[in-house]
Amino acid sequence: MVDRSPTINTGSTSAGGGPEPRGYEPEVPITVSPILDWPPRPVSTLRYLLTPVMLPYGVFWVALAALIWNFLTPSMERMATLHPSWMLEVYLRNAVLLTLVAGALHLFLYTRRSQQQRYKYNRRWMSTTNRSFLWTNQTRDNMFWSLVSGCAIWTVYESLTMWAYANGWVASVHLGAVRWDSAWLYMGLLTVGVFVWSVTHFYLNHRLLHVRWFYDHAHYLHHRNVNTGPWSGISMHPFEHVIYFTVFLLWWVVPAHPFIVILNGLFNGVSPAVSHSGFERFEVGRREGRTAPGADYFHHLHHRYFECNYGNRPVPIDKLFGTFHDGSPEAHARMKQRMRERRGSQSAS
Repeated sequence: MVDRSPTINTGSTSAGGGPEPRGYEPEVPITVSPILDWPPRPVSTLRYLLTPVMLPYGVFWVALAALIWNFLTPSMERMATLHPSWMLEVYLRNAVLLTLVAGALHLFLYTRRSQQQRYKYNRRWMSTTNRSFLWTNQTRDNMFWSLVSGCAIWTVYESLTMWAYANGWVASVHLGAVRWDSAWLYMGLLTVGVFVWSVTHFYLNHRLLHVRWFYDHAHYLHHRNVNTGPWSGISMHPFEHVIYFTVFLLWWVVPAHPFIVILNGLFNGVSPAVSHSGFERFEVGRREGRTAPGADYFHHLHHRYFECNYGNRPVPIDKLFGTFHDGSPEAHARMKQRMRERRGSQSAS
């Protein structure tokens, strides 16, 4: 079997064998949510759920999901019959949304290079000569897998869920199982719960994808992106997309509202364009020093080292299982030693 594991950066050479392309290094150690702390810290947990989970981007995804549900989603009457016409509408909507977000970030950060390499984790730009990518072009390759496979499989899961709701096969707030006006607290908890569930599910499916068989047959395609960009977020093998978007299945058993389904798809389908953008901060406005949060350094370290930070910071399961890399010099040193030992054992065998 072909070994598709990426060459791990150890601080001296890059995945391509040249000088280490490391760029911007944010403040460390990385802080994570106290949601799993023991004894519990409810006030700190609520504060973390407010920011950074809901502010600034969480409320943006919530508002966008509400807009999509009210104006850009086929009626429940149409969705009661599984038909390609309305499913195509949902696919085009999802593809356009991803293109608007990932495309705008790519245009600003990589085409125009509006902030040069300020806040960029990796000093290299997207590859245009790497034969591991379709057409030897990383951006075009990532766009292909994201739009052709990612948006299509995302749409299938969303459409099947909406179809089940429209026929009353799944308990739906929209159909009266739970009313918004009488269950506003429940729906508010579900809205925040989308983000908590998404990152928990991501850890679970991500660990599965790092099992050798799943990695060799699917996840390797995503990990070609050691140096990530906005289009890398859901650039995955179709088999991985099938696993990744099982995040929708919770809403087949937990009473929810179609808005929740849309929010779940939006967060998992589009927000990775931000978290994979490759820049810690986005420079906004004309005032010098004004920035907005960008890519997640926690996940960037996973792409750099491969065997750490499988999850995300809002639910830091990695801390429970000893795979947390906090970005500190000590953690870098431990990872380098671990990689050297692994390569030594492979050479000996």
